[in-house]
Amino acid sequence: MTLHEETGGGSRFWLGMFTGSIIGAGLAIAFAPRVASELGRRISTTVADLGDAASTGYQQVSTRVAGVVDDVTARGQAVRDDVADAVGRGAREVEQIARAAKTGSGPRRSS
Repeated sequence: MTLHEETGGGSRFWLGMFTGSIIGAGLAIAFAPRVASELGRRISTTVADLGDAASTGYQQVSTRVAGVVDDVTARGQAVRDDVADAVGRGAREVEQIARAAKTGSGPRRSS
């Protein structure tokens, strides 16, 4: 290989590097706004999806909590009704015992 061939090959390499750099820079400038807008769109979509997921999760938890509150309320009302019935029965028994004690007849309690 001669000196001229080596120099020519080296200059072609540098010419290729320079041309590739210019083309690469031009493509980067041309596609950068598209890439940025695509990235922005993806971020917006992701944020919207996360917001929807959070909203759905909140609604599900709210529904479950409401169900638990309704269940606890129903159980509390049932206990209240049972207590009221027991108090009413006890009051009637006391009344019967009091009447029997006045008249001297009726059921007697053993001690």
